[in-house]
Amino acid sequence: MKKIAVLVILCLFAVEMVNAQKREVTRANRQLNRGNIEQAFEHIQNAVTDASTKNDAATWVTHARIMIEIATAEDPAIGQLAEKPLDIAFESINKAEKLDVNNLNYLDIQQTLLVLSEAFFNEGAIAYNDEAYARASNAFFKSYKVSESFGSIDTATLYNAGLSAEIAGLFDEAYDLYAKTAEYEYDQPFLYSSLAGLSLRKQDFEQAEEWISKGRALYPENLDLIFAEANVHLTSGNIPEARRVLELAIERDPENANLHYAFAVNFDQMSKDTVFSKEEREFAYGEAIKSYKKAIELREDYFDAIYNLGALYFNQGIQLFLQADNILRGGYTTENLKKSSALEEKSKEVWSENAQPYLEEALTLIDEDDDNYEIVLRSLRELYMRTGQNEKLEETNQIWKEKFGGPEEE
Repeated sequence: MKKIAVLVILCLFAVEMVNAQKREVTRANRQLNRGNIEQAFEHIQNAVTDASTKNDAATWVTHARIMIEIATAEDPAIGQLAEKPLDIAFESINKAEKLDVNNLNYLDIQQTLLVLSEAFFNEGAIAYNDEAYARASNAFFKSYKVSESFGSIDTATLYNAGLSAEIAGLFDEAYDLYAKTAEYEYDQPFLYSSLAGLSLRKQDFEQAEEWISKGRALYPENLDLIFAEANVHLTSGNIPEARRVLELAIERDPENANLHYAFAVNFDQMSKDTVFSKEEREFAYGEAIKSYKKAIELREDYFDAIYNLGALYFNQGIQLFLQADNILRGGYTTENLKKSSALEEKSKEVWSENAQPYLEEALTLIDEDDDNYEIVLRSLRELYMRTGQNEKLEETNQIWKEKFGGPEEE
């Protein structure tokens, strides 16, 4: 009888120990419901490390919920209870799913996954607004993966992950995320222009054309995709096809300054391409000027168009100057000196009368902190030097010294 009595006592003691540990989960839930996150955290830490409760699905559901509360708490002290609490929550709920062989915790698991997905999404949105785009992409993707785990394909969140990655400069990651989004036929025309643009970055022109073709087939009237298609042709060197696409776009939206600018860039590139005849390049040069001016007419502060037009004229002046120099290389005869002088005067006229107003206007349109500020200022300094405008040259030299320091460039 004594042995039996001892056995009964031991059994009762074991049951009591198990119940004690299960009470840790109960206490954790109670404190969680009361908003006492620190106390809930202490109780659940005891439960997840104890052999009698760490293999219970309910334990890990509670653990995941507490981690979500830690991640979303406004109190910094609570947030420091765990590192990457949302990641821990995802791991915990995955454990719960594996342990829940009889589906006793199915609804709790699904509800927790839904809350976790929203928590990751909110983390991504906050990071995006803070311009922490790499972190935003990571959070959005995790939100998508959590949704996927309970059978929901959240293509909008997957697209956000790709967009954030692209802005962060993570171009390979962005491409993969966009491509996966496209597999689900996400209704967003910018998806295809982005995929085409990222393909161009890799110099994969065939792939770029495939993506833009898919996008144009789905959204034939979308002007942004028409513009993107023209850009694909421009980048790949197919200027006639780019021109055809842009003409189509301008017919549909003649007041769109961006399209006239793109048309100008198309002709600008064509005017420099020796694949075309001299007559074709001269024609393209004239069309580029007209298109740049049309873009500026439609948008008076269009920096890119204004600067490009100034640069186009400036480069024309350079070409005339080089022609003058080449004539003298043929010999310093009276006739050659006359021709060279005439071309040199013509180059100065193009610089001062055509290029200068646009370059000066471009400089007024940008902040001193803008990366383009140095480029425009450098162009003006060279123009003033070549045209003998010493007073303006001195002014720009002073601006250069104040802005960039060090010795003045020659």
